[in-house]
Amino acid sequence: MNWQKNFWTRWILPVAGVFILGWTLGACNLLEVNNPNNLVEDDLNNPAAAEAMANGVEATVTRAVGAIMAPYGTVTDELTWVGSRDAWGQLDLGNVDDPFNEFTDAAFPYVAEARWWADDVIKRLEQFQSDGKLRDRKQLARAYLYGAVIYVTIADMFDDFAFSDRQEPGPPIGRDGIPALYDKAVGYLDNALSIAESMGDATMQKAILTLRARAKYDKALRAKLRPGNVDTANPLVNDAGAVADAQAALALIGSEDFAFKLDFDPSAPDLINGAVSVGFQVNSRLELRFGDTYIEPTDDNKRVKAVSFQDIIDPVVHPFMERTINELVAAERYMDITVSSAREMHLILAEAALASGNEGAFTAHINALRAMDGLTEYNGQVPAMDMLKHARQTYLFLQGRRLADHYRFDVPSPEWQSIGTAAQKPGTFFPITITEIQANPLIGGGQ
Repeated sequence: MNWQKNFWTRWILPVAGVFILGWTLGACNLLEVNNPNNLVEDDLNNPAAAEAMANGVEATVTRAVGAIMAPYGTVTDELTWVGSRDAWGQLDLGNVDDPFNEFTDAAFPYVAEARWWADDVIKRLEQFQSDGKLRDRKQLARAYLYGAVIYVTIADMFDDFAFSDRQEPGPPIGRDGIPALYDKAVGYLDNALSIAESMGDATMQKAILTLRARAKYDKALRAKLRPGNVDTANPLVNDAGAVADAQAALALIGSEDFAFKLDFDPSAPDLINGAVSVGFQVNSRLELRFGDTYIEPTDDNKRVKAVSFQDIIDPVVHPFMERTINELVAAERYMDITVSSAREMHLILAEAALASGNEGAFTAHINALRAMDGLTEYNGQVPAMDMLKHARQTYLFLQGRRLADHYRFDVPSPEWQSIGTAAQKPGTFFPITITEIQANPLIGGGQ
């Protein structure tokens, strides 16, 4: 496509090694990879470039998720518009499906590039492996893992997408094509897990299993969210595959507060496109801030004066939310983004238990979460559904999950206008944007 013509030299090749590998437990980096190499296309046929290529997948996926998270968060109650750019305001009001929105459109190419680069690298590394030339299979596992991240992100946040190959246009997949993206992610994760298990890499296995549980859960959830036809009467997810993976992940994780994060490196050059990244918009440009549901703003309405989101039982500001928001503020432009976590596994299992009427298992998983933050045990003080909603709102904050919960629980963002898309047609997510529409003759334009 037209926007892809020069992205090799402008974006993809220079970013190999820009970001530190995002495996974090609490605030600790367990693994670090930093590769300063810039590649040219001829190098991609050299098996010695495998690590740099896998680093490029990590970098482009990290940048893409950071870019699309700003528009996504603004549609929800997690972020709100406080600046001067009206396109952010339109998202804040719930107008999620406008292909001309400049910030959704600005993020779209980064998402498309990350998806393309992940698939391309995976094919190349698979060929190296087939030829017996891949010296470090971990690089292929990493490419599978980050490829799965971008596929799940697209499936969670878009109603349509086009899988173009540089200047070769791809047709729109439509809303009915979204489930296959989760399946693609799960396939990549199956392959990654096989490698990680053969290497005895427990840290990678935790990331893979938690993300695979999320992918299976999210697929089941999206099936309830057809635009204008959200299953609010039966909103709970109980997917056997997600449950099995969540259980396997927690068995491996044990008592650790594990989180697989996309971890930005503050020393990196400005390849993350600060004009669209969530950290830049919230902490630097101040177009966005955290929503009134979560914080008390400063007098100028631009920053966080104090976190105000309270626990549903204890009369205190929720410790996890307070810590999370303070860390995101301290990160300035370089907000790390949680992809999957031990806490999310407990949420998946708690919801499945509630859906099946197993209140004891529901309570056990909720209390495992509450114990991590030193909160009073749950023993029925509030309805179980209210507890689940509160726990998801808390432990999945700014992770790209909130809009689905707004829809299925019929809890609109306070900023949504009654005439906006989110209110009028709940279950709507992002469209293919105008950059791709104009460039792609299979959609509506192109040269």
